[in-house]
Amino acid sequence: MFLRLPQPLFRAAFVVAVILVFVLTMMPLPAQISVVSNQDKFEHAIAFCVLMLTGWSGWPARAHRIAAGLVAYGLLIEICQQTLTTNRYGEALDWLADSVGIAIGLGLIRLLAVRQRAAH
Repeated sequence: MFLRLPQPLFRAAFVVAVILVFVLTMMPLPAQISVVSNQDKFEHAIAFCVLMLTGWSGWPARAHRIAAGLVAYGLLIEICQQTLTTNRYGEALDWLADSVGIAIGLGLIRLLAVRQRAAH
């Protein structure tokens, strides 16, 4: 596991995070301060990497299902932003950044698995 906390806690955190991300992505954009170019894409990747790791910590045997679900979820967010809001726009590059974050999360999961096997 990612951390030594009970799986039900991670499961609850994952569900809350998924709902919170959706709510935040539907709200009007606040004024943003960019530190680096394409900062928005980094934020997408980080958020979906954290979602991936949290979901995996709650359901360790279902990493690939969680990844597939998060890819679909990222697409759903972009479609909803394009169709349900007047101040947000769905972007394919945001969905790509989400998917990159999920892939990074899967890579970290594999790295942790290799390290665990090596330790035992």
